Amino acid sequence: MTIGPDVDARRAQPLPFVVAWAVLLLLAAVSFATAFAGLGIWAPMIQFGIAAIQAAIVFILFMRLKGPASLKWIFAVSGFFWLLFLYGLTMTDYADRQGWPATIGSGPHSELPRQSP
Repeated sequence: MTIGPDVDARRAQPLPFVVAWAVLLLLAAVSFATAFAGLGIWAPMIQFGIAAIQAAIVFILFMRLKGPASLKWIFAVSGFFWLLFLYGLTMTDYADRQGWPATIGSGPHSELPRQSP
């Protein structure tokens, strides 16, 4: 089973790279749209999933990981675990915030009494 384009740059076809670029742009647009869609607590999970798919496309196609194990595999695996580490830190930041998950009326000024004009 082969994944990704040919390793030899002289024989590599441009079509897989153009398709991958178009998919990356489409996923970036979907990520931008989900930022304003009002998905509530699901927005970070959906956006992290989109980012993971984008990272997988970059790993497979643009880093040319097809072929025998070599030093580039070590860097790719370490980059993947670094990405997981950063996701974990981000999720602990979200989990430790006061009032998370956000609910209607849970802002910093929601507990102030209303003053009549």
